[in-house]
Amino acid sequence: MPVFKYIAYDASGRKKTGTIESEAKEKAVSVLKSRGIFSDTLEKIEKESSKSTGIFSNHFFRVSQKQRANLFFKLATLLESSIPLVEVLGIIASQEKGGLNDRLLDIKDKVSGGMKFSSALRTYPKIFGPVYLNMIEIAEKTGSLYKVLFTIANYEENKGALRYKLLSAIAYPAFILSLGVAVVSFLLIYIVPKMQHIFLSLHKSLPTVTKVIIAVGSFMKSYFLESFVFAVIGIVIFRFAYLRVEKFRNTIEKFLLGISAYRKLRIARFSSVLAFQLKAGIPLVDAVRSSYTVISNHLFCKRMEEAAENIEDGMAVDRAFERAGLFDRMFIASINTGQRSGKLSEFIGRMADYYEKDVDKLLKIVVSAAEPAAILFLGVVVGFIVMSIMVPLFDINQLIK
Repeated sequence: MPVFKYIAYDASGRKKTGTIESEAKEKAVSVLKSRGIFSDTLEKIEKESSKSTGIFSNHFFRVSQKQRANLFFKLATLLESSIPLVEVLGIIASQEKGGLNDRLLDIKDKVSGGMKFSSALRTYPKIFGPVYLNMIEIAEKTGSLYKVLFTIANYEENKGALRYKLLSAIAYPAFILSLGVAVVSFLLIYIVPKMQHIFLSLHKSLPTVTKVIIAVGSFMKSYFLESFVFAVIGIVIFRFAYLRVEKFRNTIEKFLLGISAYRKLRIARFSSVLAFQLKAGIPLVDAVRSSYTVISNHLFCKRMEEAAENIEDGMAVDRAFERAGLFDRMFIASINTGQRSGKLSEFIGRMADYYEKDVDKLLKIVVSAAEPAAILFLGVVVGFIVMSIMVPLFDINQLIK
């Protein structure tokens, strides 16, 4: 379909620029008018250029968690008020700016042209994600769209709260350690070499500890840039190996899954999304498959895909999950109870809440211990460097006296 680049103005006289797909120039003008903007210039652009621009734009465009939660909440609230979907999309688009505004208007045009809402949303999978798209598609069929959108909005909000807790937990210790690295680097690169000249000029034998500190400081001053480049290359090689070498990636991810807090956090997120989808009416196997896509651990995803295949082949859910080797006995027992009672989503949801609370408690303990530990570590390292310099100075002072 031809693509037109436009320069236009809205009713208040604000300038708008962008691109629009349309069969003809006249139809493009009509679509722009329906959006409440009036074209000043409208030029057809080459298809290849527009296509590549669109791919580039969609690839790098991101929506924050807060934006996504607000978007779903607005959609749900307005739809609950019985406002037509096309009008709802127009209202929300008018409140947004930049890329999100353009994409919402594009979705509005597709829906007004007869496309299903879920199909129009699939144009932007990075914004809405496969889990939400599947739920919205089923909600359209059952007539419970606004209810599902409210559920999604609440889930996004809760997910954002958990993310905030995690960031808050590591922020202060990370700041202290970063400050420590900066202070130690300053001492070793700038202060220690200056003291070295004083010691050498006196031709006095230095303690072994002082010699080591001076050697480290001299190395850092002489090879700081080379060390930085080497570290960057090391990170690039590690990332390349992680992404391309399956055996290496599996080793790293197996190690991470062996860490209790990491594994519980992944299980909490997976089970939360799974319960979330089952309550919305997504079939079990489909729900399992789309739930593990939110987990950034390939080994976890691989094992859950095997579990999904086993369930498809007729294996009981608790047995398939047990074979995955990721869940503890309590989780498996809960699934077994949920299966027998016909309340699988409810029991999985309870386990998700349990793991989230457990991780939250663990985070509080770690943070309460990490803060004083980081300060103590910084004090010991800086104190050690200072004392290694001060001891020879005391000796020199005694000689002068």
